[in-house]
Amino acid sequence: MKNLLALRDAHWDAWKQLLKHPFLNKLASGEVSERSTYAWMEQNFRFVEGLLDFQARLLPQAPRQHRLVLAHGLVGIVEDLDWMEIQPINPNAPAHPARERYLAFLRMLSQESYVIGVVSLWAINRAFHDAWAAAAPQEPTFRDLVDHWMTPEFQAYMHDLGEIAEEAWLRASDDERERIHALVEEIIRLEWGVWDMTQYFSSQYR
Repeated sequence: MKNLLALRDAHWDAWKQLLKHPFLNKLASGEVSERSTYAWMEQNFRFVEGLLDFQARLLPQAPRQHRLVLAHGLVGIVEDLDWMEIQPINPNAPAHPARERYLAFLRMLSQESYVIGVVSLWAINRAFHDAWAAAAPQEPTFRDLVDHWMTPEFQAYMHDLGEIAEEAWLRASDDERERIHALVEEIIRLEWGVWDMTQYFSSQYR
């Protein structure tokens, strides 16, 4: 996945700043309340629903050899939604503006080529994974959340998604690669906005 890592490295200054977001620092040090974490999860539920729709639209465009990986990803998303529904959250909570912007981005991304879509899907998942791994709170209150998003199954999916995204990158035109770089910049901005939203929740729900 050297080309994908090179893609991330091309935006590393902003990516590294994302991993140092004040909320993630607070989460890592155990300064975040359980209530604020569930407020974030309500918004995450809305986002994951949007991700399900985006990935389902991506699947029919995929080369045959990529479809099994994307299909496994869809199953994982459905299981993630099922898991979140049994948490103490309101799945029907109104979407925060930061989430609305990300959902609008996913709808726009559905209109891009398969190559652009699947590499962007990898970038979205990798940005979340890296941020969550950077925070990784150790206290018992959040242990289930850490374990849920750091399972071997998710790690395996990230590996397989990286492999098909790498293949897509190699087939991408110069114009598609330029477009992907612009989208990665936007993904980092959107991710920052989501953690800003969560930082606000942590100040409201102590």
